[in-house]
Amino acid sequence: MSTTRRKFLKASMLGAVFAVAPIKSVFSQSWKESDGNPGDALAAQNEVLSNYSKAAFKSHVNSIFELQAASGTVEVTLIQVDDLPSTRNGECFSLLFRGGRRELRQDTYTLKHASLGTFALLLVPTGADRNGAQGYLATINRLSFGDVLNNPAPSRTISNKPSRHAEP
Repeated sequence: MSTTRRKFLKASMLGAVFAVAPIKSVFSQSWKESDGNPGDALAAQNEVLSNYSKAAFKSHVNSIFELQAASGTVEVTLIQVDDLPSTRNGECFSLLFRGGRRELRQDTYTLKHASLGTFALLLVPTGADRNGAQGYLATINRLSFGDVLNNPAPSRTISNKPSRHAEP
């Protein structure tokens, strides 16, 4: 039985995902509610951002998050959760935060929330509003395992024609 490169890569990727994912997060039932909010336990707060659904964030619009920056803690408010185009079984949405007077650079920051716990998020500055409060945008794009497995691997076509940049 021969194994194609594509099947080998898919199997390797799945193996890597399960090797990296903590067994507890795969088999645990630590969900506080059915909307994807993890429990309040310290271990649950250390789980990755993938445990938070769009519904979890929507339920916390207008609540305050503590953004941990090198210059100190900045209180930001989640003001908007918007849908973005996604794959059939995936989820893609954006989070818009406002707060602080001094613009922070694009970076991954630690955010703390009373209900959601502590997690890291890449934030992109969007500029200040008319009151001087800075805006920060995060985009979360999740593929389902099925989408990952069914996505064809990129192919390379080899052409016998010389490229325009080839040497004479």
